[in-house]
Amino acid sequence: MENSRNKRGYGESVEDAEHAPESKKQKLPALASVIVEALKVDSLQRLCSSLEPLLRRIVSLETLISIR
Repeated sequence: MENSRNKRGYGESVEDAEHAPESKKQKLPALASVIVEALKVDSLQRLCSSLEPLLRRIVSLETLISIR
């Protein structure tokens, strides 16, 4: 028992060594937060796709004005 305690390092007990893999696991996000994030991405994509024609028109007009 003392040999195994020395191998784990200072201040670690048997219980700490047994629970170490659980504490290192990455927690999965909650379903609600995943849904909210997906809705945010969807609304941002819709906004960008609706603004794209307007921005293209403005850029093309400004380009024509600057060429003249």
